[in-house]
Amino acid sequence: MGTRTSKLSSIDLALDGLEDGQTLIIGGSLFHNKPMFLVREIIRRQIKDLIVVSVPQASIDVDLLISAGCVAEVRVPYMGFEYLGLAPGFRKAASDGKIRVWECDETHILAALEASARKLPSGIAKAGVGTDVHRLNPDLKLVKDHISGEPLTAVAALKPDLAIMHAAAGDKYGNLRYSGYSFADLMVAEATRQGGGKVVASVDEVVPNASFTKDPFRTNISCMLIDHVIEAPYGAYPCSSHGSYQFNEAAIVEYLNASKTEQGTLDYIDDHVMSVPSHDEYLDKHVNLHSLIEAKAKTYVD
Repeated sequence: MGTRTSKLSSIDLALDGLEDGQTLIIGGSLFHNKPMFLVREIIRRQIKDLIVVSVPQASIDVDLLISAGCVAEVRVPYMGFEYLGLAPGFRKAASDGKIRVWECDETHILAALEASARKLPSGIAKAGVGTDVHRLNPDLKLVKDHISGEPLTAVAALKPDLAIMHAAAGDKYGNLRYSGYSFADLMVAEATRQGGGKVVASVDEVVPNASFTKDPFRTNISCMLIDHVIEAPYGAYPCSSHGSYQFNEAAIVEYLNASKTEQGTLDYIDDHVMSVPSHDEYLDKHVNLHSLIEAKAKTYVD
């Protein structure tokens, strides 16, 4: 029997190979299960011209990357802060023509990921038929189904170079467990690995492999799909990690308020990212014990 290899990794090894102009896909949705620790690490490395994908929804994760000057193109069905308002970095960059906006519906991204996961050249979706989306995004093709004759939207397989995601727990071999909803993370991992990319997961806690073998049906993503695992307690903060802690609304509003001016944005990035070279230092500087206890108390039921 062969020896299993540990996938526990350092951040430098996990992000090795990420280069300007590559395609980055981010797991989670809106304020939930967002790998913010990894997002901040990418910003510190000053990677530029990324094509950034997120499904089904993006918020502070993608907006912060845009504000930091890391993004050339955004492929996101919904980009915003829900009841807290619009995404300031995205709105300004899109209005000023500094980023490309890949117009799409949620099912277009999912169809493109599914195609990559199944090693198909393209995927199809019903969304967009009868609208102007094909004119706005020439990558979406209006086609006719060969069997029914029904009009459909075709989209090329999406093969990210790097996928980043956050889970509540994982073992050293790369098995991941979500204590709540995993959104599209499984499909993101499948599409990235089958497309030749790398999948990196941060977890709030590394647990013994026995906890997975004793309860295998609670394994949401198999170790076969994960390349690197990094233990990062509160690695989704200020977003939530289902089953572990809620998102910190005040911390997210702090970003939105800072982003009202260009200087405020620069100061926020310097204070929350560039001046704190490690995750531990970030937690020490910006996360107080009371807020963590409060976030823990508001967790979703496991």
